Amino acid sequence: MSSEQYYDNLIVQKIYAGRQYYQVNGWDYSPEGYILEESPQESKCWLLDTKKVYSHTALRECLIAGILCNDSHLQENKVGQWIVNGNPIEGALIAAASKAKLNQSSLQQLMPKLATLVSASKCRYMATLHPNVDGKIIYIKGAPEIILPRAQHMVDDSGKLVELDSERVVIEAESMSKQGLQVLAFAKSKFRQKKLPLTTQILKAD
Repeated sequence: MSSEQYYDNLIVQKIYAGRQYYQVNGWDYSPEGYILEESPQESKCWLLDTKKVYSHTALRECLIAGILCNDSHLQENKVGQWIVNGNPIEGALIAAASKAKLNQSSLQQLMPKLATLVSASKCRYMATLHPNVDGKIIYIKGAPEIILPRAQHMVDDSGKLVELDSERVVIEAESMSKQGLQVLAFAKSKFRQKKLPLTTQILKAD
């Protein structure tokens, strides 16, 4: 789960994944920056290098979902400024993942988008379908109140699938919202439809 502040150039500031908070350091849509792991007990933050980011499974999965469930891309203009072609929030998600050395182009080549489902504005979610080693997988992003009731499990930081603590996640989402942050939730699921196109059937609890 990540959050973006309302600016002309949106940035991801916090990520809550695997019962752990992370801070994203950087400016605008630049890929330069880094990710910090918060340690509430010690009131400290620890810098995560690329290897450490990859060892935090829930964080990595969240960043990958932000890249793949995405219709936008970033580019550097003639004066060296990074701009988003598309949705500013999606641009912020790509920039955050770039700080963990996750490359959008490489991931999209590895797991190309096969189909997209975008909801009406009142439902506020987006889903994309991608090939996976054991079939097809769906990535979903949207408002927490849309995503959470349809999820049963979560990935902890060790990569283990555990029961979703939706009450705790709601508390953390509300806390970020009270700080003036816009909050998004991410989920993924195996593709269980018999054929395309994607339908709202994908929103059944999984």
